[in-house]
Parts: sequence; C-alpha cells; structure tokens
Amino acid sequence: MQPYRQRSLAVLRVILAFSILSTAGHYSHNFVEMDSYPGGGPVIQVLIVLSWPLLTAIGLYGYRLYKQGRLRDAHVHLLIYSLTGLITPLHFVYGSPDIAPFWYATIFTDFLAGAWIVAFVAWSASRPAPLRPHPSPPVRSRG
Repeated sequence: MQPYRQRSLAVLRVILAFSILSTAGHYSHNFVEMDSYPGGGPVIQVLIVLSWPLLTAIGLYGYRLYKQGRLRDAHVHLLIYSLTGLITPLHFVYGSPDIAPFWYATIFTDFLAGAWIVAFVAWSASRPAPLRPHPSPPVRSRG
C-alpha cells in the first residue's frame, strides 16, 4: 500500500472514530431526553433507533471500501454517513434545545465531524487515481 494511502486511512479512522463517538452520545441523549429537544416525539425516537445504526454501518462499510481501494464506492458511502452529523443542527429549526452545555456542544461536534467527512471525501476524490499495471498482451507463437 502506498504511504499516502496509509496516512489517508489513518486520518479517515480518526475522523470516523470521532464522528461515531460524538453522534453516539448525541443521538443517545436525544433519544433518552426527547422532551428537552424541540420538535421531538415518538416518531423521532423511532427514526433515531433506525437511522443511527444504519448510517453508522454505511460509514464503516465506506471505510472498508476505501481500504480495499474502491474509492468511488467508498466516497458515496462516506457521504451518506456524513448525514449523521450534518443534520444535527436541524434541532434549531424548532428552537433551541433545553439541554446541558456538554450535550449542546455535541450538536456542533456532530456537525464538525460530518463536515470533516465531506472534506475528506473531497480531498480523496481530487487525488489522482492510483496507477494500475496494465496486463501484458498475450504472446502469440510464430509458427
């Protein structure tokens, strides 16, 4: 594996770990303290239970694809996963949540993580494609 690919995998691991920790905390708190978040309710709780694990699995699969060198597919999966963080500021559409400062901060750390994933994908997609050796043409016998 090329050195820049090893570094990019390490960076992606750190971003994903940060994102998973931040969103796990935020989504869990949102689920448990639904009444503290404006616009919440049972439907939102069901969406949390379904969306966070699904989107996180998509993100982890994106990492796996990236590791395998399937960059285009990885980029698509990572961009889908970035939604876990990018959508959290939508809480403010309904008003300001009445939550402790730590939990309030996770709204912003989630968004930051989602933005870092988008930035990583943009950077990765702008890199030149890795060179792949061309197969040798078949040797024809003369005779």
